Amino acid sequence: MLCLREISESGEIDHICISRKWRRSLFDVRNKRSTHIASDHHLLIGEIRLRIARIQRQAETLERRFNTRRLEDLAVKRSLIQEIETGATDIPEGGSVEEQWMANKDPFIETSENNLSELRNQRKEWIADTTWRKIKERREAKAAIERARTSVAKYESCQRY
Repeated sequence: MLCLREISESGEIDHICISRKWRRSLFDVRNKRSTHIASDHHLLIGEIRLRIARIQRQAETLERRFNTRRLEDLAVKRSLIQEIETGATDIPEGGSVEEQWMANKDPFIETSENNLSELRNQRKEWIADTTWRKIKERREAKAAIERARTSVAKYESCQRY
């Protein structure tokens, strides 16, 4: 435990105690003599700055999604079926369930990567173009208020705003 001391008028020592773990986070300690707290001690104020660690996601846990809309094209659909059929002939018989699953899953993933491509998250625009136009009009109206030199022009600009 780390203690910072401040001597009060009565000769007693005031303390701020902080764990050694957090001692680098304590930046500034000041004595406020002007505060009246019905005591002969003074108020001590300490400034603490904490850094919070980020949580990092692992990329492996995220699912991959393929663009299945490309299957609407018959040429893409036929090539995908042919590649899956040729990859499915290489599946060994027997073995554990995990081995069989991996042997079945791998041809599907490889052919999907080759033919379909990965689907990216296409985010929807959160502000429409009409809203952007209204925002621009509002900014222009506010700028007109600030540019107005007469009270009549300012009043008209405020009405428009």
